[in-house]
Amino acid sequence: MKTNMIHVLLRIAVWVVVFGIGYLLIGPQLFDSSRRANPFESSKQLYLPPVKPQRLIEYEDLLEKRNLEGVEIEEYRALVRERQSNFWKAEGISVEDALAGVKKHRKEHLETLLIERGISDEEAAIFFTVAERDHSALFDDRE
Repeated sequence: MKTNMIHVLLRIAVWVVVFGIGYLLIGPQLFDSSRRANPFESSKQLYLPPVKPQRLIEYEDLLEKRNLEGVEIEEYRALVRERQSNFWKAEGISVEDALAGVKKHRKEHLETLLIERGISDEEAAIFFTVAERDHSALFDDRE
């Protein structure tokens, strides 16, 4: 019975040492399960997607008619990657700034802005899903 108690205490001591080393190496984030420590959590501000380059629009139109070939597909992929990386930089115009003067029908106004930026219907659906989930107050009428 005494040996079982010693084994239990040794196991507890080992786990305390493991968590202690983790705390020293990683810091308090090891024990922080809040949303602010989540690297996938969206930032405080939501930004408009970057304007779609004309060349990318041309490639998308061409893609609806036929398959892209060789250099076309490489350039198309490079343009898509560049546009996506620009969006994830969280730069440019924030949605809050874009809707600053709009008091009513803010969601409809934002939809118009996204269409002007060349966003596809699928991209718009994803954008609004995330915006409504994480930033629903953006769409409230201001009066």
